[in-house]
Amino acid sequence: MKCFVILFFTLFSVFSNRLVGQDLLGLPLVYNYSKSIYQGGSRTWDIKQDSHGIMYFGNSEGLLTFDGRYWKTFSLPNHTNIRSIWIDVNDRIYVGGQGDFGYFERSSQSGLTYKSLKELIPPKYRNFADIWNTVGVGQSVFFRGTDVIFELKGQKIQVHPAAVEWYFMGQSGGILYAQDRKNGLLEFRDNKWTPYITDLPFKDVKIATIMPLGKDRILLSTLNNENYALKDRKMTRLNKQDNDGSYTPSLAQIDELTFVVGNAKEGCHIRDMAGNTIQRIGVREGLQNKNVTTVFVDKQKNIWIGTDNVISVISYGSAIRYLRPNMDNDVTGYSAVIFNNTLYLSSSNGVYYANIKSDLIDQSRSPAVFSLLQGSDAGEAWRLEQLNGHVLLGHNKGLFQITDHSIKPLTQGIGTWKLLPLNMVYPIEESLVGTYQGLELLHFHNGVFSSKGLLNGPSDSFRFLEQDENGTIWASHPYRGIYRITLSKDKKSYQAELYTQKNGLPADYQNYVFRIKNQVVFATEKGLYNYDYNSKRFVPSNQFAAFKDLTIRYLKDDQDGNIWFCTKKTVGLGQFNAKKGTYHLVNFPEIEGMSTSGFEHIYSFDQNNIYVGAEKGALHINYDKYLKQSFKPVAMLSQVIATGKGDSLIFAGFFSNMSKLKGASGKDSILQLPAVFNSFRFSFSSPSYGIYQHLEFSYKLSGYDENWSSWTQQSEKSYTNLQDGQYTFLVKVRNNLNQESSVAEYSFVVLPPWYKTLWAKIGYFLLATLGVLGLIRLRKIEQHKQQLKHEKQLEQLRYIHQLEIEKNEKEIVKLNNEKLANEVITKTKELASTSMQLLENSGALIKVRDELAKLDTGDDEDSNLKRINNLLKDIEKNSANWNQFASHFDELNDGFLNKLKEKHPGLSRNDLKVCAYLKLHFTSKQIAQLQNITVRGVEIHRYRLRKKLQVETELSLNDYLNTI
Repeated sequence: MKCFVILFFTLFSVFSNRLVGQDLLGLPLVYNYSKSIYQGGSRTWDIKQDSHGIMYFGNSEGLLTFDGRYWKTFSLPNHTNIRSIWIDVNDRIYVGGQGDFGYFERSSQSGLTYKSLKELIPPKYRNFADIWNTVGVGQSVFFRGTDVIFELKGQKIQVHPAAVEWYFMGQSGGILYAQDRKNGLLEFRDNKWTPYITDLPFKDVKIATIMPLGKDRILLSTLNNENYALKDRKMTRLNKQDNDGSYTPSLAQIDELTFVVGNAKEGCHIRDMAGNTIQRIGVREGLQNKNVTTVFVDKQKNIWIGTDNVISVISYGSAIRYLRPNMDNDVTGYSAVIFNNTLYLSSSNGVYYANIKSDLIDQSRSPAVFSLLQGSDAGEAWRLEQLNGHVLLGHNKGLFQITDHSIKPLTQGIGTWKLLPLNMVYPIEESLVGTYQGLELLHFHNGVFSSKGLLNGPSDSFRFLEQDENGTIWASHPYRGIYRITLSKDKKSYQAELYTQKNGLPADYQNYVFRIKNQVVFATEKGLYNYDYNSKRFVPSNQFAAFKDLTIRYLKDDQDGNIWFCTKKTVGLGQFNAKKGTYHLVNFPEIEGMSTSGFEHIYSFDQNNIYVGAEKGALHINYDKYLKQSFKPVAMLSQVIATGKGDSLIFAGFFSNMSKLKGASGKDSILQLPAVFNSFRFSFSSPSYGIYQHLEFSYKLSGYDENWSSWTQQSEKSYTNLQDGQYTFLVKVRNNLNQESSVAEYSFVVLPPWYKTLWAKIGYFLLATLGVLGLIRLRKIEQHKQQLKHEKQLEQLRYIHQLEIEKNEKEIVKLNNEKLANEVITKTKELASTSMQLLENSGALIKVRDELAKLDTGDDEDSNLKRINNLLKDIEKNSANWNQFASHFDELNDGFLNKLKEKHPGLSRNDLKVCAYLKLHFTSKQIAQLQNITVRGVEIHRYRLRKKLQVETELSLNDYLNTI
């Protein structure tokens, strides 16, 4: 019995601690900035935020600033650590460093300028080490070293030496407290330190942080992870169960119910005001390093964490959280459903479940852990659905029924995608099951599901199934088109007709079918479509025109008529306006790219609990909180650089107060720049961090741009070659709910170049006057010269005229001579032609004589023949004139025959004749008549002549002769 009691109390103690230390179901999103991004040292000792929203970090390389887009570094003169920061109401940044302390003042052109206060310290105390705490109370600022506390009031420093050693200094409720190793906890009143609690419950342990705990209590934490409530000078221990002695150097309040503690072993702990840890955020939860040196909570409830080589921001107060069922091995989330106060999440490796508290508005805040549903792993658990009061699971291995925390197979062997009830009458007796290989029929009777097996029909993968108001079953295939499915009357078979681009779809691919607002719609790459039964075509949906041109992959309507949707990377909401019947699209850029690509799913339980399948489990969106939590963003200029022959920083991003965010307030304060600086680069930002950093900017340069730019995420704009004049750069920012900031302005003047100044203009006037007078004088001189020149020109014109007359007469004579010469040449050619003909006639007569000589004549005719032969001999003598003709022909044709004989000495006189005819462009027929031979004889002669002249085949004989 004694052993049983011991065992009972042991188990009870373990179970109680587990309940108390149980983490919340949802994890906040974490963003990490590595040292390579913020360009600082490896350790960050303190974090603060000013009234503008700019973040400040005490770093081992100085003071770091971050405005949401740009990091900047400001070093101390001795280039040492900054271990503590305090920012007063005027945004003066007091810092405590190593061997130095002082403050940074804002300067619009140089950014932050440092003023050391060391010279105000009495010489006796100037040799100190680190300033660990910097705190402002009332009109004084206190700097704590190990041996001394320095109080700055006005321009004087008062020294408060330690009795032994100062352990800690901090303020709560406007009262300054300090811990002394000998005297315990002291408070500073009436300009002196008085004991507050001399006998602290912890010995030789330093206090880490002190802060208000409600109205009349103070929360005090130590460096060894102990928390105490301090009231009426009495201390009560809070978190005994979490006392592991680990190093916890920092604490910050999140809200009235929670605070965060930085831990050197486990990252950070979120605790309630009773000191109980409700959530741990370490490396598994998203931090890159768990050795926390400082924590801070900004105005947006982001938790900033300084660790080794990393500065992290946790969006703890946001309305979006991660649900990661397997922290050791992240799984991809496919679908979610809540049944009997249990959240089921299907994933790439089975189904996980977790119990949720029914009285919580935000279910992600349930203290619970996920457990794996045994038997559902070793394969993809695609889709969870509720049917007839039961939870069914479409799995890679088949269809399963989930009962409590067990799983029962309904079908096995074929992967299952989706269920489609065939009627809306409860209980639904028959449902279609879309599988990898076609359709199955699921039957429900007497509370029991049974499968009727695969139906006869086309074997295809049906992941998207819907039934419209006409009873038509539609299925979609993302890479083929839309199927119209017709079931047989006995529901044992089906037919599938494929609809593609020819039926009105924008394309054959990227088509999905969903049931929204009790109607079937088809999501395409060009928006939402309906099927028109009259035209038998798909047509763009007029009711959902707000989704035009969106490539939608998933649609789901909620209880309020809103439509949740997924595109390739974006999750969004079509917020329904019941009065207008329209939709206003809202995107969630904070989770862009985090949803499950290709297997998108959104489960809307209510407005406070929206579950989105994600690459790491699921995302939880508290949409109601998301709307209430929205804030009007603030636009801020981060830097203005003017460019001439070199770059010049003219604005470093720091105004002295918020009113100056609108730019220069008077003409005298507007910066005037030389004309050489006519190109500018503007950098702008908005002090929004973590999940709130996804903003868009619009800008305009007044005096140059006519209209505002389109909205963009780019945070820089450059202008080149600006003319002289006054300009004002305007920038505004908006969030995804279309809330716009006020306009931030920066005015400047580009001075005119020297040649456009007043003195230059006076000089121009004097020079112009002198120039006019000089021109008048020169004009008179010029007129006199012109008159003399005119008279001279007249004389020259007379002379030229006479010369022209003589020249024209000579030209006329010359033309007449040329005309006569041409006539002579023409006549000569005609004479040559006639002579050639006579020569040929002579040749013909010779042939006649030869033929007569052959005749056998008698004595009577002898005398007559002799006379004829004598006559022919006389005619033959005329052929001797050939040489004279050849000479005359060569004179007319530039020695053609002589050149031809020189080049081809083997040519006969007859060959030369033919060449002369060809030179005179006689045809073969004409040559045949002249030579009294046939045309065929001429062609043969020309052929032989071609061979003698060795003329190539592709070159004509006439062309060859013309080249000689």
